[in-house]
Amino acid sequence: MLGQDPRFRGGALAQMEAFWRGAVELGREPSFHYALHPSLAGVSVAGSPLDVPGVPAAFRWFDAGNQFLGGVWLAHELRAARELWVVATAATFGYGALRSGRPYRCWIGTGLADEWAGRRPGLPPSRRLALRVNGPLLRPLERRVLRGAERVYATSPWSRASVARAGGLPEEEVGVLPIPVDLDRFSPAAEWPPEEPVLAFVGRADDSRKNVRLLLDALPLIPEARVLLIGSAPARLPERVEATGPVPAVAPHLRRATLLVLPSRQEGFGIVAAEALAAGVPVVTTPCGGPEALVRESGGGVVLSGFDREELAATVRELLADEARLAEMRRRGRDHVEREHAPARFRELLADALGSPS
Repeated sequence: MLGQDPRFRGGALAQMEAFWRGAVELGREPSFHYALHPSLAGVSVAGSPLDVPGVPAAFRWFDAGNQFLGGVWLAHELRAARELWVVATAATFGYGALRSGRPYRCWIGTGLADEWAGRRPGLPPSRRLALRVNGPLLRPLERRVLRGAERVYATSPWSRASVARAGGLPEEEVGVLPIPVDLDRFSPAAEWPPEEPVLAFVGRADDSRKNVRLLLDALPLIPEARVLLIGSAPARLPERVEATGPVPAVAPHLRRATLLVLPSRQEGFGIVAAEALAAGVPVVTTPCGGPEALVRESGGGVVLSGFDREELAATVRELLADEARLAEMRRRGRDHVEREHAPARFRELLADALGSPS
């Protein structure tokens, strides 16, 4: 299994761990290979099955250089693989598989163009420059990795369209493996909703793609609620905002919430939305990609029409005033995740994708 630095955590780690655990449960004996990312020094994923050494990277922000060099080094490790899968948010992490000469398959979260479009607006000038430098090198690499794969899978219907565009592939040729959710860990709270409305946000506040600023800008228009930031926080917290800092487990904090607000600019799948629905927490999301279909199909929340703070505030206040509607969303969201994102269903889909051991 070839992936990306697991210290990125979030959806990337959830996707890679899901594949690893599914493969083990299906009788495989996977090994994990990746290139270290210099910007993640000091970050730990202790306790994860993916907490293994990676090959070193040479550059801090020259991602294209790291992808090419890391791929060269990793290709030697991968040539003895009986089965080879690239499991990552972006296909460029699979260069080592392409270079190894071995047949391989891909399970990819999103296309680079869509991810960068979501990330670019909040980046400082230096990082925007880095995207301009890396883009012309990484986009052709992404296309080569995807087109070189025996089979390509995505994480959601939106992700499938994004990955197909990135690889120049017919969309119907890209399969979907939905990321599973631990239904026992993300179980609903016994007593809900909280007496004081709590709006949860999960993610790194410094990640421009997560767009936490939209939620914080809307908060003055929602005087009856407070915000719980689960993850790293901004340098200064406004009134009625609590931050947990990095946490070993998200589920206990999610269960404190009345609503999850997902203000992202772009998400391939949006694992936190599925986890919230499993925990019985309705979701209000921007039109950011993967979570849209999840929320609409489940009936477990509301998809906003855009990124306007007034619309976000009005939607939240309307939901908070209708406890019966919230309770129905809570039930429908949990039911949907039990049906579509149960680990047992993922194992069945993964078994079909893996086929017989070679």
